[in-house]
Amino acid sequence: MRRPGRTPGGPAASESGFALLVALFAVFMVGVALSLLALSLAVRMGMARDEARGTALSALCDAAVAETLSGIAAGQVRGVGEHPFGNGTIGSEVRTLAAQHYRITATAHVGGRARTVRADVVRDVQGTRVVHWQRVPG
Repeated sequence: MRRPGRTPGGPAASESGFALLVALFAVFMVGVALSLLALSLAVRMGMARDEARGTALSALCDAAVAETLSGIAAGQVRGVGEHPFGNGTIGSEVRTLAAQHYRITATAHVGGRARTVRADVVRDVQGTRVVHWQRVPG
């Protein structure tokens, strides 16, 4: 005799409902795992972007100091007006601290961010050289 509501060899109605619940839970867990992976990748990409921008700013600041330093070595003690360079802009100011001792304040801008460095420069019989360099906080 056959029982009503059951096919021969098939699962009971309550068992098929449980299987659907387990399948939905498994899909939910896969979705959570994928969203956590996406969040992790987004955070890493943001950090990499910030690192790349910081490296570009450092390189542009160094270029501004080098450009100003070459002018001082040639006897032209003045800063460089802000102008495009690479993928940003650079500029500098020079202040005389003592005879043949100067302070360069160089600024670079890239992608809405800015960085400023100060370099103390001495020009004497040994040549023109940087004796102190620091990044200005902020």
